[in-house]
Amino acid sequence: MRIGFVVGQFPQLSETFVIGQMAGLLKRGFEVDIVCNGISDCHLANGGQEPLATLLKRTRDWWGAAAPARPALRRLPPKLHDKVSTALDLTSVAKLNGCDAVVAHFGHNGARAARLKKWKRLSPPIVTIFHGNDVGVPMHEGDLGRYRDLFRYGTLNLTVNDFFRRALIGAGAPKEKVAVHHMGIDLRNIAYTWQGWRDASLQLVSVCRLTEKKGVEFALRALGRLAIEAPKLAWHYRIIGDGPLRKRLEQLAHALGIAERVSFLGGLAHEDVKQWLQRSHAFVLPSVTASNGDVEGIPVALMEAMAAGLTVVSTDHSGIPELVEDRKTGFLAPERDVETLANRLRFVAEHPERCELIAREARRKVEAEFDAERLDDAFAGIVSRFAKTRQAA
Repeated sequence: MRIGFVVGQFPQLSETFVIGQMAGLLKRGFEVDIVCNGISDCHLANGGQEPLATLLKRTRDWWGAAAPARPALRRLPPKLHDKVSTALDLTSVAKLNGCDAVVAHFGHNGARAARLKKWKRLSPPIVTIFHGNDVGVPMHEGDLGRYRDLFRYGTLNLTVNDFFRRALIGAGAPKEKVAVHHMGIDLRNIAYTWQGWRDASLQLVSVCRLTEKKGVEFALRALGRLAIEAPKLAWHYRIIGDGPLRKRLEQLAHALGIAERVSFLGGLAHEDVKQWLQRSHAFVLPSVTASNGDVEGIPVALMEAMAAGLTVVSTDHSGIPELVEDRKTGFLAPERDVETLANRLRFVAEHPERCELIAREARRKVEAEFDAERLDDAFAGIVSRFAKTRQAA
């Protein structure tokens, strides 16, 4: 069976879940074609390594030879831009029609494919996967109706959490066309290791892009409060990642008087990140709804930390409670609630034995519900069902 993927720029290393899902289908004997909104620099993306080497051979820009005109077309008036871009989209229809099913990652790419279906130019069934920004931002703007054509002409809409599933149904998607399909992690590459911190300094870590929705500001404010309320507690906080808020967050750490106990390590190679996780005790990700409505799905970083044996401290945000149950598989605080977050961090610092039990439950949770192998098997079953229906027709 041949599955066509419709994605944004490809490949993007920040979207390893997309590449992982494609690789999962290749492993199960599927052929994969890709139509994308721009092909990124393959050298930066390890394009010579598998599975990317195979995937890139089957990748086409939506607009083919006209792709270099993309920057100029963005300057056109909206209505004219839509007409021209739609005409150019048609140049990739033949590639997609050669597939048995189309999988679109992110709602806007599903909507793009659905328009072609509406005009009777695209034949295969469309399965769209919603991840976060594609639900949160239009929900914030009161504009989930932008997916009206997708709800009608798409075959199935998969959401990475139940929060998004309910949002799409509330916006008019037929219940029978919406289901939850989690993203997962490769547990074979993550060994569970517990490290206690009784009579030792608690090592905290965050791994994320430094943007508003990751909530690192509130981790710093909670630790600033903890430094005042429990000055004898020994801890150090390392922040791995870069982004537009880094300078402001560094300034905040100084203003809170905790700069000497906070290290901004910037972006690191994957192997270096793994080493820091192994040296750490607790993983902090106090995610929030951004001012533009952007939200998390269920962060892969939390899954990886839980699988590795770290105690996770996060927030009651979007789909995170579907992964982290407060005081059972980790710790949660309400969004932007500095006091509760500080209390959760203090509890972690003072109760390593209790946290060990929670960490074990966290690993079991990830194994049961977020194992990429099992999820890839389930996804292969989904696309096979729709592909067989088309082949039979």
